[in-house]
Amino acid sequence: MNKYIIILISILSLGVVGCDSYLERQPDEPKTSENIFEKRTTTFQYLTNVYSWINNETDPSGQNNILTPSSDECSCSFGNRWFRLFNNDTWQVSSNPSVSSSTFLAKNYSLYWKGIREATYFMENVHRCPELTEQEVKEWIAEARFLRAYYYFCLMRMWGPVFIHGEACADYTSESLRDMDRNTWDECVDWVAEQCDMAAADLLLEQPDTWLGRATKGAALALKSRLTLYSARPLFNGCPIYKGMKNYYGNDLFPQTEDAQKWVEAAQAAEEVMELGVYQIVGESAGTPYDSWRKVFLERWNKELIFARQNNSYNWRVATTPEGVGGRAYGGVGVTQKLVDAFALENGVYPIEGYEADGQPIIATAALDAGYSETGFSSFTHPILKSTRQTYNMYVGREPRFYMSVFWSGLNWIGGENTIADIQFYKGGNSYTGKSDNYTTTGYLPFKFTSTTYNTKSQSSTNWEPITWPLFRYAEVLLNYAEAVAHCVEAGVGGYTAQDALAAVNRVRTRAGVPALESVYPAAASDMELLAKLILRERQIELNFENHRYFDTRTNLLSEVEDAGNVYGMNVEASSDSATSDYWQRTVIRHDGGNNPSTRVFTKRQYLLPFYQSEVDRLNNLTQNYGW
Repeated sequence: MNKYIIILISILSLGVVGCDSYLERQPDEPKTSENIFEKRTTTFQYLTNVYSWINNETDPSGQNNILTPSSDECSCSFGNRWFRLFNNDTWQVSSNPSVSSSTFLAKNYSLYWKGIREATYFMENVHRCPELTEQEVKEWIAEARFLRAYYYFCLMRMWGPVFIHGEACADYTSESLRDMDRNTWDECVDWVAEQCDMAAADLLLEQPDTWLGRATKGAALALKSRLTLYSARPLFNGCPIYKGMKNYYGNDLFPQTEDAQKWVEAAQAAEEVMELGVYQIVGESAGTPYDSWRKVFLERWNKELIFARQNNSYNWRVATTPEGVGGRAYGGVGVTQKLVDAFALENGVYPIEGYEADGQPIIATAALDAGYSETGFSSFTHPILKSTRQTYNMYVGREPRFYMSVFWSGLNWIGGENTIADIQFYKGGNSYTGKSDNYTTTGYLPFKFTSTTYNTKSQSSTNWEPITWPLFRYAEVLLNYAEAVAHCVEAGVGGYTAQDALAAVNRVRTRAGVPALESVYPAAASDMELLAKLILRERQIELNFENHRYFDTRTNLLSEVEDAGNVYGMNVEASSDSATSDYWQRTVIRHDGGNNPSTRVFTKRQYLLPFYQSEVDRLNNLTQNYGW
């Protein structure tokens, strides 16, 4: 029996104690029960309820999550979903008139506020439970405090500065709040960071095996690490877009000048996690890159996971399993050619340095010298699927993370006992039948969370095996640290060295089976602008499809380039994927979600989401985001 029990599983069992009035309460109604905190069981159920507002980010198809299909690593075939409005810059403040609707954006706004209220209410009342010890009260308050900080951060990463209610248990729709306006960005960051510190002081260093998935000291500090990193980046650190933008009280909503000290704060926040000594890079000292990296995503729990949510794997796997597998296999989440290009060769060289104006790749001389080619085929044995076949040379000789992340046309499929000899992504092939939107627009599918032991064909939508989704993991913290340190060195603050940054990023690369960064790019040891750029590329690779890329391009003010323009893939409109067909060529994809245009548009207003028209109408003094 697996000993790991993730706390979020228990959300499904809240209805087992039907005599308690708490269980009759709807999630969006104020808590009125007088007896909920009288018993340990129902008090713990309320704490579990506070966890339940964590948004499910495992769906890459754009139905519940715009973060993946609105990033440059993904193109979804599914039409009539919210991400199309972002990719085409056709979103309007009135596009979602009801914040009570079930759309992803409504969840990101209204449900996070409800989670904040629930957390505060729990913190106010948990001491009433006579069956808890003083230590348990302290620890449970710290869990709720961390979750409240996390929900505030989730709002801030999408909308920028928000309203800080502090310790008030406020319903954000209350009439009493109609005259409020947003706090400044620095006020928001300072308050949330303080909450993280307070939570970390009382949280356990590690949860017992029976409750893995509950918040720990490391989770609170990892949240502060990401928060301070985002705050140090250009979007929130003297961004010219927000010059002169003030709230109702006359305060600058955003920092007006760049502050290099924020990079020091980000580096120190990451160091706090590193110094705990409880997290590891899985396989760093033993094991092959293939076994190690895949374990991070396919094991129920491991030492790299800091905070994770366990979900039914249906949302991820039904969207990323090719139609030709049969059963529930929609296969409409495409990896973009840009992400394919991002992965290094096995010698650590990044083959593509950039793109010409017409979209053609600029191939690095070192890659050509190493044999990289975008023509012809070679015999190649896939390290995971173990099949040997003639393979397009673009995919030969790549680093291990490439083969663990990208599935291309012509490969065999292994899903438990269900094996398919040849998956075909060309038009008319077994995974692009033309009968629906269930095809990859780019000729690639993500492979990162795919288990070769699990047969998706035989499953209904309700009994798919759980998937543990990393919300914070140690590799990210190391990359946070490396990025922050590189900028500290560049600015001459903090007393760090380039070697400090390189040591952190190289731990991630070593596990991935590629050489140290400075051995491939010697200039990175002295050129901090180059080093920061290479670290961002490592984030693009290591953290692919974990919902980081959406924010990495935006907070670094790169989206007007990276998230705009044509989307490329292989030519899936070809009638064959044989070696002589025209399938194997870089092509502007035909559609980017249903019949939506394949050319994406990104303007400055899209760096942050707008407040809905209903919010603008409801709040007398709300300062709307730039451009909306």
